[in-house]
Amino acid sequence: MISLKSRWWLAIASLALVHSAEAADLAGSKAAIERSLDAEYARIEALYKDIHAHPELGFQETRTAQKLAAELSALGFEVTDGVGRTGVVGLFRNGPGPTVMVRTELDALPLLEKTGLSYASTAKQTLRGEQTPVMHACGHDIHMAVWVAVAKVLLDMKDHWSGTLMFVAQAAEEGGGGAKAMVADGLFTRFPKPDYGFALHVGPGASAMSSTSPASSIRPPTVSRSPSSARAGTARGRTPRSTR
Repeated sequence: MISLKSRWWLAIASLALVHSAEAADLAGSKAAIERSLDAEYARIEALYKDIHAHPELGFQETRTAQKLAAELSALGFEVTDGVGRTGVVGLFRNGPGPTVMVRTELDALPLLEKTGLSYASTAKQTLRGEQTPVMHACGHDIHMAVWVAVAKVLLDMKDHWSGTLMFVAQAAEEGGGGAKAMVADGLFTRFPKPDYGFALHVGPGASAMSSTSPASSIRPPTVSRSPSSARAGTARGRTPRSTR
């Protein structure tokens, strides 16, 4: 199985770049992250397996969205569900500072799982009028687990940063349309427009997405800030595919 812990560290390290000028005690911060991850690992791994076993297709992710919304609510986020049909937005305000968006996808693929895992999917859903098997074959299950873990670690360390967290769970990434639906439903008008946007995606490391438009490409390695847009890039490795 892909190492959840290595993915968590990469995601949180990327977020640390937002306050790199203030990150004088990098070793201390890393140790605090490791302690938080160690305490949460078993629970987040169980969440990952549950999500993997219960995949849902684009715009049908009602159970998945409810589960992630509940995780954010339990941490103290202000949660809005049903954004762009099945999307979720959670805000955590922690004083003055930038708004940092952390995004995951919710949907799975219309494929039959043949992994033999004890938590393999046996789910079926309707696609174009026909029942089809469904599985998480593109890593969105681990992205969601990492997303929840990052939220927990950042709240454990809230005395070390200031600003607003904007956690976004996007529907229908695989089939397209989910990002457009959320933007059309006021993602950047009903909610704060982020200064930074981060996400995990297919590739050798953590990556971040630009949120300047619903069809923006993920940018090459860089982290910058603009007063009118959210810009970020892969933490390392090749540039992943465009967001949809």
